[in-house]
Amino acid sequence: MSVFAPATPFADFIYRHFRSVHALKLGLALLVAVTINAIWAPPHFIWSMVTIVVIMMSLPQVGGAIEKSLQRAIGTCLGSAYGVMLVATVDSYWLIMSLLILAVSLICFISAGRYSYAYLVSGFTIIIVVGDANHDTSEALWRTANILSGCVIAILVSLFIFPIKAKQDWRSQLTHAIDNMAEVLAQHLKAPANHDLDFRAKLEAAMKAVLTQKKLFFSLEWESKTLKKHKVLLSQLANKQVRLITLLELLPLTRWQEEDKDAYLQINAVASELAFYLQQLAEFVAGKAQQLPTLPECLEQELQHRLQLALASATSITDSNAATTDSEVPQGFALTGYSWLIYQLAIAVEALYEDIAIIEIAYNKQPASQITSGKAD
Repeated sequence: MSVFAPATPFADFIYRHFRSVHALKLGLALLVAVTINAIWAPPHFIWSMVTIVVIMMSLPQVGGAIEKSLQRAIGTCLGSAYGVMLVATVDSYWLIMSLLILAVSLICFISAGRYSYAYLVSGFTIIIVVGDANHDTSEALWRTANILSGCVIAILVSLFIFPIKAKQDWRSQLTHAIDNMAEVLAQHLKAPANHDLDFRAKLEAAMKAVLTQKKLFFSLEWESKTLKKHKVLLSQLANKQVRLITLLELLPLTRWQEEDKDAYLQINAVASELAFYLQQLAEFVAGKAQQLPTLPECLEQELQHRLQLALASATSITDSNAATTDSEVPQGFALTGYSWLIYQLAIAVEALYEDIAIIEIAYNKQPASQITSGKAD
């Protein structure tokens, strides 16, 4: 099923109430741990509960919980193996502590990137296992086993108890960003000359939605093989949204005189189509439309031609008054710059359509030759 397909009522309910659902799932995971402790009472079982809270507290999505659990499990195993080796083979207190400090310092040096959490867990697991170097290896092994059991509980609860999908959150944030951009463009085009409308709140909300999308990339890779294959495309899609937001930030800075109203109305009539296309795209991403809307073929070339015609019509001067005044020079430059801005918006909108079309086609398992950038033939 496509990531842009309409969400089921159950999935929609979970997403709308994800905070409450997330809190309930964390409580259930802890209840499972407490029940295990009540039945078998393994030593140091508190580490299982600590692990559950660390993994699930800040990552409600299934993909995020899986990734963090695996990193914690790998880091725990590596750190525990090294710590147990020190306790079992080295008798000197100062030698154990020297090797511990050396290992943690080395981990600190190489810790970076996507797997930095695994390095972090490995470092403090070594310290936990070694402790004061005055205990046997059984305590270290029990701590390791409890941490791993906490990872397993967190993964199982995240997967099978009211799963919160990162795909749903990503799609919602993408819809929110596109919808805000479409609204900003539409309001600007309908506003009078020299308007003082403030679009900062909507554009900031759109940018925040883009940043949230970026935070979900790792979770998306665990939840969807299709999106994992197109992880570079996800990053490009986010960057193209940022470019579109930047262009929209320039719109409120454009100003013109009342005598230029007719010229700008002609250009805005062309630009209003872009707002319509953006709104259609937002509806498709939200699952309100079954098929991806199509753009006119060669949209930017067609729009550029129409803008040039509108600009030429607005700035034409008859031979009888061909003399150019000082005030007409900046006016012509302003019109040309404004039409250029609308043209760049058209290119950005088309690029947005292209990336979303590629993702949709990938989900439908259509051949790569059918990827037509979402344009109508």
